[in-house]
Amino acid sequence: MAVKKSITAKLKKLLYNVNIQNQEWLKNEALKINEPYIDGRNYSTNIEKQSRLSADICRRKDIVIDNILNKGIYTFENALFIINPFGYSPLTGLLVFNTDEPCKVKYVIKGRKNSGDYTNCDETLTKKHQVPVLGMYDGCINTIIFYLLDANNNEICQHTARIRCSRVGTALRGSLQVTKFNKNTSRFLMATGGYSSVNYAFDSNGNIRWYLTMPVHPYGVHMLSNGHMLVPDKRMRRPNYGNAHSVIAYETDLIGRIHRNIYHTSGFHHWAVSKENDGNILMATSSRYDTYMENTIDEIDKNTGEVLRSVNANHLFDSTYVTRYDWAHINAFEYIPEEDAVIASYRNIHTIAKINLKTNEIVWLLANPAFYKNTRQADKVLTPGKDTKWFFQQHGVKILEKINGDGVKKIKIALFDNHTANRRPVDYFDNVKKSNLMVFTIDEINMSAHMDKFIPVPLSITRSNVEFDQKNNCIYAMCANINDEETDSRAKILGFDYNTNECVTDISCANDFFVANFMDFNLADIKSTTNSEMPVASGSLYQPVTTDGLPDGFNKDRLLPANMKKKISLSLNGNILQITCKDHTVKKVYLYNDSNTFVQDFDDTTQLTKIFKEHVYTISVPLETINKGTYQISIEYCGPDYWNNGQKEDSKNMEINNKNKETRE
Repeated sequence: MAVKKSITAKLKKLLYNVNIQNQEWLKNEALKINEPYIDGRNYSTNIEKQSRLSADICRRKDIVIDNILNKGIYTFENALFIINPFGYSPLTGLLVFNTDEPCKVKYVIKGRKNSGDYTNCDETLTKKHQVPVLGMYDGCINTIIFYLLDANNNEICQHTARIRCSRVGTALRGSLQVTKFNKNTSRFLMATGGYSSVNYAFDSNGNIRWYLTMPVHPYGVHMLSNGHMLVPDKRMRRPNYGNAHSVIAYETDLIGRIHRNIYHTSGFHHWAVSKENDGNILMATSSRYDTYMENTIDEIDKNTGEVLRSVNANHLFDSTYVTRYDWAHINAFEYIPEEDAVIASYRNIHTIAKINLKTNEIVWLLANPAFYKNTRQADKVLTPGKDTKWFFQQHGVKILEKINGDGVKKIKIALFDNHTANRRPVDYFDNVKKSNLMVFTIDEINMSAHMDKFIPVPLSITRSNVEFDQKNNCIYAMCANINDEETDSRAKILGFDYNTNECVTDISCANDFFVANFMDFNLADIKSTTNSEMPVASGSLYQPVTTDGLPDGFNKDRLLPANMKKKISLSLNGNILQITCKDHTVKKVYLYNDSNTFVQDFDDTTQLTKIFKEHVYTISVPLETINKGTYQISIEYCGPDYWNNGQKEDSKNMEINNKNKETRE
């Protein structure tokens, strides 16, 4: 077998002019690393399905790469190329080698499929190189020319490699039709989220040049100020009053390296941004404890994941429109660092609001004044120009420009007007079956709003956003979920010259999405390995609590019948016990022995929407606070109906012990 592998490797080297490995090889090497990255305890169980935390595996892969570089195994002419090194980004790779002198690395991916050459450069001077390669083509052999550069960007030498990438999945094949594309724009566009579950970037010819295989929530990924992505896991949720939110998200770079897991008790939903001034994350979440959903913005510490402050819409507005559990429905916001404020979209009240985060107060409201006429917020409503048209159930608010000084304080914003009113019917809705790209200039001194731009686009009933390409003076309507009789596409990306409103980009998409944004492959954001001092997990989940024994009527001999195993499955992921089940069917989870009983309660909400009752996802029981010992696991299913998981001769259990820190290999 070893001889066969050696021959195969030599043949690949001859064919591709580089030493090829894949993420499975890297993962196998990583599993040999003994560094413990979780809470210093050992968890063992007879549950069949077990795995390490994703960030833990990535840390171990980084150690493997560091060890290769420290040993100086590969040279520039005989480099190692790892395809899809972290397993989640198939059109990326990592070139690993050493040089005798510090130098930079530039690469050129030769054009294919009517697209031109793509060039990128790792600007760091070093002798130990791990160069992220992004922008390859699927389903073909990519020709890539690598250049070594000195400190003055003079070319030292070059080497050509050939890298075969597998085809994208069937959902993405031929999924884009480019009718027009702004000839001055060379940037990639990324579409993310939606129920199609595809997250990808493409070039001006509609060629897929990057995609992500992680299980992303339909709200998509969120770009952070450090160039990483926040990727909420659609599988890992907690029951809510409506759509269950993802309680586990991953901070991930563009080659799929997971830097850490981020936990949040109430979960992430539509939106997240990182603050430019301190890097903390502002995320859309829910208050939950007061039975309301999608009504809160939390700020979480960039290092610890601790919730630093919350802004709850129920505390900003009076109760006039608090008529449903998701009455506010925050779906987008932009942060203003110099004022510590946000401009947020509240979909279900047809409102854009500026909120002062320091004082927890409304600064102004952009909405039809008639909507707020008899409310406590009436004096916060901006006075509109006489020709203003109104938006309904809008998405994707974006700041285009801030104008301050000489007695002037104005801000120009864009939004995507979905133009539906089913969640909040109002008598001034015009029933026009078109969505609109809209731009407003807000005069904050005179408390007025002027509508600068109104461009009708195909009716996109939910989701969608607006983007602005300042360099080329083009504004884009990202129509993410089209329901328009005149349009065949599932989604569309339409770009308009800002001055003339002429359509200069028209891309039809076979898959829906949540938002689409411009995407740049900045190697400085992703080239280095993870900071080993950063914990693999930050934030917190709801923890199990001690209780005085098992409930009345509990029968230890009542085991999970065979027909229930299709409805409930257990797994151990690092230090988290996870249970996959249908929404709101598992009420409580018990871990018990003769000395202790712990319970995790999932019965603190009720499902109010029929469609969400059919959702199947994974709920989490964190184990780090449970006393060491051996525990049996029991589940209250649809309550009170208690099942001990497993067969009588093989009842499922969990053993928790202290673990001595192992030495790093």
